[in-house]
Amino acid sequence: MQSVMPSTRLCANTWLSNPEKAIPGQLIIICTWLGASPKHVGKYTDLYRSIAPHARILLIESDVSILVSSYARQRRRIRPVVDIVLETLAETETSSDDNAPRILLHTFSNGGTNTATQLLIILREVASKPLPLIGLVLDSTPAKGTYWKSYNAMVFSLPPASRFVGSMVVHCLLVLLYTWIACGNENPASLMRRTLLDKDTVGPAPQRPDPEARGYIYYMYSKEDRLTDWMDVWEHAGKAREEGWKVKEVVFKGTGHCAHMPFDPMRYTECVEQAWGAISKPESKL
Repeated sequence: MQSVMPSTRLCANTWLSNPEKAIPGQLIIICTWLGASPKHVGKYTDLYRSIAPHARILLIESDVSILVSSYARQRRRIRPVVDIVLETLAETETSSDDNAPRILLHTFSNGGTNTATQLLIILREVASKPLPLIGLVLDSTPAKGTYWKSYNAMVFSLPPASRFVGSMVVHCLLVLLYTWIACGNENPASLMRRTLLDKDTVGPAPQRPDPEARGYIYYMYSKEDRLTDWMDVWEHAGKAREEGWKVKEVVFKGTGHCAHMPFDPMRYTECVEQAWGAISKPESKL
């Protein structure tokens, strides 16, 4: 029977799980969608515990409050996560490529991708080099973030009892956001989409068999998703290919937003296993 990893709360909405026999340099970072419930998130942490029993797992939960906070506040809040990543990199600084860092980033929706973006940006500033990843797993993301798509995602993350009042608050927040964008600032969704492919923020792990490959990205999405337009994800995957990434698109049929694993757990598990094991041959659709 699989033992449960003890979890330590690093800060608000952030948890670190440590296996009994952790392998230095192994880390899985999971950035959840807005308002994800613990019972749903637990299915993904359990999946990674079975696939990578000796890796530490960083779980970063997302909520509406942090999504509409200033970038400075978001980055202050995520600083404990940055420290864990830096510790992981330091564990293998003097090792050979066989013991190089093994870090995987798994994000859900634009809520989780926003968190991942802030993490990647501050890591670049602190470490002055891109984060070496064995892979990126993108579930129902990245969307372009139109007004109404953002509105629906934020309201959907609220408890049903508070959605009526919450919807008015969300409208006010989005009006402020789009006013800020109209003043010449970059749309946060555009920043996310750009950062995921940026050579300065994400780099390939040194143990990759193909030294010329920038990295591996696994896109999991559905044409029936009402919150993330599948064309946004498809377009981003095409851009990734153009920039030298190894890409795998996993298109589910009939599944909703961030609901692909419950619908087809075997297929989802296969993709995650490939991402962690680096055994896949991208450019195909499972």
